[in-house]
Amino acid sequence: EGAADDCHRALQCTVAMPATGGLDSGPVFRSKISCRMARALLKAGNVWEADKAFDSAIGSAKEALQLVAQSNAGAEETRAAEKILNQSITDATLGLSDVKRYRDALDGATKITADNANNKGMSVAADRRNSVQLLMFINSALMVSPGSMELHERRVNALASLKRWAELGNHCERLAAEIVKTDGIFTDDLAPLNPFPDIKAATSLKPDFFERNPDNAADPVALRILSPKAVCDAVMRLPNGILPLYLRSLRLEERYTEAAKAGASIEMHVNNSKHRGTRGIVPLAWLSNERDKLRRTMSWKERGDTLFRNGDYERAATKYAACLTIDGDVSQYNQNALENDDAGGRLHAVLHCNRAACLMALKRYREAVKECTASLRIHTHYMKAILRRGRCFVMLRQFNEAVAEYERYIRLVDEARKSPNSAGSSNAACTFDRPIDITDAEYLKAKQELADARKSTDAAANNAWKQNQSQKKAKQQQSCKDSNIGKAAAKSTAKHPQEGPGRDNAYAHKQQEQAGPGGANQRDRDGFGGTARKKTATKKKEFSRGGNMPEGPSGNDGIQNQQKQQQQHQKQEKRQRQHQKQQQQRKPTPPPNLENVHCHYEVLGIARTALISDIKKAYHKMCLKY
Repeated sequence: EGAADDCHRALQCTVAMPATGGLDSGPVFRSKISCRMARALLKAGNVWEADKAFDSAIGSAKEALQLVAQSNAGAEETRAAEKILNQSITDATLGLSDVKRYRDALDGATKITADNANNKGMSVAADRRNSVQLLMFINSALMVSPGSMELHERRVNALASLKRWAELGNHCERLAAEIVKTDGIFTDDLAPLNPFPDIKAATSLKPDFFERNPDNAADPVALRILSPKAVCDAVMRLPNGILPLYLRSLRLEERYTEAAKAGASIEMHVNNSKHRGTRGIVPLAWLSNERDKLRRTMSWKERGDTLFRNGDYERAATKYAACLTIDGDVSQYNQNALENDDAGGRLHAVLHCNRAACLMALKRYREAVKECTASLRIHTHYMKAILRRGRCFVMLRQFNEAVAEYERYIRLVDEARKSPNSAGSSNAACTFDRPIDITDAEYLKAKQELADARKSTDAAANNAWKQNQSQKKAKQQQSCKDSNIGKAAAKSTAKHPQEGPGRDNAYAHKQQEQAGPGGANQRDRDGFGGTARKKTATKKKEFSRGGNMPEGPSGNDGIQNQQKQQQQHQKQEKRQRQHQKQQQQRKPTPPPNLENVHCHYEVLGIARTALISDIKKAYHKMCLKY
């Protein structure tokens, strides 16, 4: 605005006719100054005034070309004037294209803002997608008009909606460093244009702080932060609409000292009667609320850290959860970390990761995984959260997921060491636990844990395969057992129907007849089951007493008959014993153990190359046996 005002004054001092002026005045100079004024207006964000100034510059340059062509000036002076005028036309044309680009970006941003207002119930993903597009449009407009404070405020609000607090704080501090460059310029006739007339010159904030060593990989520009004293200089130069979000970003990025001093500086400046009203109306309600949140955040987090160091993990996790609710609309923390609406920033990422450490110590690994996931949603490259989630997966025996986490951890470290300059360029890069900061000991330990996880993965795969095979074998054995027993029982019943309870009952009836009480109706039978009468004991006794010999055979014949009777009696007893033995053998035999049997050949007890006759014999034996 100051440059545009100076150009306007210069235009008032020029003459319109070339006869009264040369290259330093007249139409040639007017076109050049008009183009410069339009560019200054565009950079300040006065796009409508800039559009008119560019058109005026083009018109003045074309008019001046005609006058130069009609003038009696020398050839060298004419060529110089034509060169300047043509350059002015080119610059003004490029300026008009920038005006169009600014308007297109602003129209796109306005449309997205209207869509967000009309669709308040949209999903979180859709809202985030619209915020990213809005930020892209605002960035495009800022490239054309870097001096527009309205665009800076809109960019800060867009970053806050995306919860990119580190980037928000960096943008505010770089803006303050740019404003410091104007310290001491707004004097005399430019004094009315000074946006901060009551602010002293900065003592700690250097205007080139973010411009020094831009290629330094150890201190990238995107990760540079101001000291507490420099922050006090910065907050005095930021617009009122940016201050609340800047102080909140300091707290959420765990820059507690800077946040405390910045709040104290603002309160002291606003309460000073000398400066009252110079920055407009600054409500102090948000400032007191923010300072109260800062106090509770510092106190509760420190208490949680103390409980964790003392081994009281349950209470430490509770205290971290309470700290997470400070920026939320609810007072109760949802134990499912993925369902909580986090404010984002380094603070909440660290709190989730600390809760994960507490839950791991309590062996509640599934809840710890959710806490690590919530932390990684805030900073996708938070190395400690990646490593802890991998270890939780190992304890849950989810080895494939664990291997993926370890591989990601190692890949990020390798990429950061290979190209340090690009390690912090991504928006997803973590600003406080970077891959480039991982030590060799931590790196080697992670690689060893990865190797162990891979071994566990292979072992789990082998165990699963063996279990699957054993289940298949068990099913096959059970099916084979049922089939063989059913077939054997069917064949045995069809081939030997007389064998069974009927035969045993007949034999028992026969034994009952033989063992029953002697009487007239009981017959003595021989050992072969015949019907002949046995020799009575009286005749044996009479024969043995040596009495009168009966009529018939001689005495030798009687002795031979006696011997035969004794032999027959012995044979009968022998047959009875054999029959009893057979009866005992005919008791039901328990079915064979088929746990390790795989086919019919093993059930029959024959070789796989057996002939059909051998197979039939084996079946017959089994039928007789069962």
